[in-house]
Amino acid sequence: MSRITVVNVLNDPLEGFYRSEYPGVLVDANYAFYIDVEYATVVLERVRRASNGEYLTTGGPGAVGFDLPVDNVEFFDRITEMSAVELLSALVRRSKEGA
Repeated sequence: MSRITVVNVLNDPLEGFYRSEYPGVLVDANYAFYIDVEYATVVLERVRRASNGEYLTTGGPGAVGFDLPVDNVEFFDRITEMSAVELLSALVRRSKEGA
């Protein structure tokens, strides 16, 4: 998995264009994991590589594979070094109430 920056550009009718950048990793040529730190959420989304080299979200039906709230976003710094089991463990949200 290669580290990339995922770019999301939205056109708000009132505010105009809004650009967000997220740290991510390329899963294959068309999909990337990225982390939205503000909402503590990991997203798997379809991306396309623009002519300037940026990876842009594509939007549209089926673009988002999943978005998962996570307990701690710090694991994302070492995502390229994690085993599949470690990654799944990091993606599983733990209950704060016990059980």
